[in-house]
Amino acid sequence: MADLSVVDNVDEHRYELQDADGAVLGYLEYLTREDFVVLPHTEVDRSLRGQGWGDRLVQHALDDLRKKNAKAYPTCPFVDRWMQKHAEYEDLRYQL
Repeated sequence: MADLSVVDNVDEHRYELQDADGAVLGYLEYLTREDFVVLPHTEVDRSLRGQGWGDRLVQHALDDLRKKNAKAYPTCPFVDRWMQKHAEYEDLRYQL
């Protein structure tokens, strides 16, 4: 499973965890708003859970948002907890 990558599927509004054949094994949905990006849901295939792939998915998404100078509004509990554990990403959190 080392051949997994994260790609931004703009048409589906989600970052996807894909294998070498393009099969989707996880995703992090996003909704783009004027001042921020809502991150409402993260899902990882059961076969990959507990192996850090959800962490990689969130980190990739947040790194991408940082490059785009966008703020994140995590409504997904997994993303919210991840950001709390990684203080270096708290500057990306959108404050209502």
